[in-house]
Amino acid sequence: MSMSIYFIDRDSELRSLEEALSSDKPELVIVYGRRRIGKTFLIRQLLEGRRGVYLVVNHTDPDLALRDLARQLLSQVQLPYEPLIRDFDDLYRLFEGSRAQLIVIDEFQRLHGTGAVAKLQAFWDQAKERSRLKLVLSGSSVGMMERIGLSHESPLYGRASRILRLGPLPYRAARLFTEAYAEEDRMRTFAVFGGTPGYLALLDDRAPLIENLRRLVLSRAAPLREEPLVSLSMELRDPSRYIAVLEAVASGATKLGEIADKAGVEHSEVGKYLRVLERELDLVERRYPLLEEGRRGRARYYVKDHFVRFWFRFVFPNTHLLELELEDRVLDAVARHLDLHVSQAFEEVALEHFSLLAREGAVGFTRIGRWWRGDVEIDFVAIDETSKMAYFAEVKWSTQPVDQRVLYGLARKAEEFPWRRGERREVYVLYSRAGFTFTGDRDVLLFSLRNLQGLFERHRPLKRSLKPPAEPSPDSI
Repeated sequence: MSMSIYFIDRDSELRSLEEALSSDKPELVIVYGRRRIGKTFLIRQLLEGRRGVYLVVNHTDPDLALRDLARQLLSQVQLPYEPLIRDFDDLYRLFEGSRAQLIVIDEFQRLHGTGAVAKLQAFWDQAKERSRLKLVLSGSSVGMMERIGLSHESPLYGRASRILRLGPLPYRAARLFTEAYAEEDRMRTFAVFGGTPGYLALLDDRAPLIENLRRLVLSRAAPLREEPLVSLSMELRDPSRYIAVLEAVASGATKLGEIADKAGVEHSEVGKYLRVLERELDLVERRYPLLEEGRRGRARYYVKDHFVRFWFRFVFPNTHLLELELEDRVLDAVARHLDLHVSQAFEEVALEHFSLLAREGAVGFTRIGRWWRGDVEIDFVAIDETSKMAYFAEVKWSTQPVDQRVLYGLARKAEEFPWRRGERREVYVLYSRAGFTFTGDRDVLLFSLRNLQGLFERHRPLKRSLKPPAEPSPDSI
């Protein structure tokens, strides 16, 4: 029985890759993003119907990697002779000799620093003059793949015709994995599993969210029970300090000193760990108040991935209970505190909604972002330099309808925002899970969860039902 698989969104990425593979020129394409983000599935769909070879770098040792890649290549192509593959030069020359239209090398970052990258550059500089070969390099180590493709010091710098970075799906796409759920539960699911397709594809929307949590995250055989630890262990030699820093940020520490104290690391060292988590692993993001980007001492740090934030908040601290198979105790804690966790994801979804409104022309802005100063925080502010318009937004994930006290509080906070004070036009924007006790007007925009649902349905991404991609075989080359 074939598995039902959906390909959701990624239309622009797929279109870009299809254009590259359909061109009459040689193309070197780099595709990268975190584990389970959908890179391999996207690429394997491109292999369908093409004379393609799919290779995976399984080793960091260059000799082991060479032997393994040669074995993979020879299992997928038919050659009239027995080739001698002594080094990467020999391997790369076979790319042309195989008559393949497309060569994919997945987990390419594992060859970084081995000399194989420089040899690929030498091969490519010659091959592109005499063939129309399409070469796709894919990898899941964000920082390393950026150094391979974007660093001036990389041998491949300037060679790639396209560089695609895959990130998590936006909410409007992620919600399509759970179409049987009510919108509130779709929001909760997004807050737990985020926009990572590899996690969302495991969900069964015929079962409640709590049962999906038990099956996928909490039970002894759950496929995602140790997912963040596995990812960190694959990328880092000693992940212990990074784990402590992630747990501190997930629990609410946002400033360098707070994070260092909670994680139990030296204040002078915490920045180093955060840089790796931000730039290399794409797990942490650094935010600045709107109009103060890059200003020293103003940064705050947040866990970027919703599932990682959930895992470090609810799973990692309760490992002892899970080892005793006391899953219900953990689920009780999740039930008590989940709404607080969801509120942060709801802010992100509100930003996405407001950006779609701008796409439709309902609002206009030139810059948008969160803003804070001292004890004053505004969920997001959007400004339009041309019209001197400022939008101030408050986002509430509460069970009670929002009343006018929230509006008045937002207006008082807006007085602290310094941009064009006294000459700007102000519009207040309120988002509420449970609706409102009052009505809005042209200067007060009110959006309930139902309003969000309507807009996301209008901007519904394409959802295609697919069969799992077939393995390449020698007969296809």
